[in-house]
Amino acid sequence: MSSVSEINNLAHSFNWNTPSWDLFIFLFWAVASVIYAFTAGRGRIINILISVYMAKLLVLEAPFLTSAIESRLPSSVGAVQQLVVFLILFLLLFVFLGRYAFKTSADSHHLGSMIFGLVFAVLQVGLLINIVLTFLPQTIQTSFSQLIQNVFINYPVSFIWLIAPLAYLILLGKHVAHSNEI
Repeated sequence: MSSVSEINNLAHSFNWNTPSWDLFIFLFWAVASVIYAFTAGRGRIINILISVYMAKLLVLEAPFLTSAIESRLPSSVGAVQQLVVFLILFLLLFVFLGRYAFKTSADSHHLGSMIFGLVFAVLQVGLLINIVLTFLPQTIQTSFSQLIQNVFINYPVSFIWLIAPLAYLILLGKHVAHSNEI
């Protein structure tokens, strides 16, 4: 119960009158999730999710990729080289996996799949925001409000964002797929 009241206090302390990056992040999360849920088909959603995980894994486990690209980046971008490498790898994986690995026509527009898609989009866009913010330099991360830090950046939530889309897909994806076949 204390965590709910803590989140409530953080939400009330958030300054909605003065637009900031914090407000932009929450608005982006909401708008991108809705647009993504209604435009991406089920096959594309899986492709994006796998591309996100693979790109993050490659950035974390293959530091030579970051080093190779760092030498080609302007010095002003050097502080966010992991983010740049992540975005490049994500785009490459998305294009190649979509073209060669994941070809599916498993798109459905039933009400159940629309609700499933919207929740899944919120989780997936939240994961992307988490990854982008955690690849930013520590000085930038600490400049965000406590609410943004608690929702997207701090340790336990990074792990939660990482597993939430997969857990949701595993737990509810099979149920939605079976209900749409009826």
